[in-house]
Amino acid sequence: MWWARGWEPVRVPYQPSSSTADSSLPPLSRPQLAEARRVRAAELFEDGVSNAEIARAVGACSESVRRWRRVWETGGASALRRRAATGRPAK
Repeated sequence: MWWARGWEPVRVPYQPSSSTADSSLPPLSRPQLAEARRVRAAELFEDGVSNAEIARAVGACSESVRRWRRVWETGGASALRRRAATGRPAK
């Protein structure tokens, strides 16, 4: 294996809430989930939570959280929102 001996991946059990399990709403797409993760991180930045704690809370690596914090400090929470795709529009 490529990781150091003794390293165990952290698994966070997912329990869907009863309100979303019974609803007729479609599940969030991958980009929507990523944006939700960044927005949650922005809320935690405002509360003064450390990068390591945020990484554990949202399920991201600490380097991503550091990058998000730099973006958040310069542009606020709106800078962490998803942007429209660039390039030629699809047919």
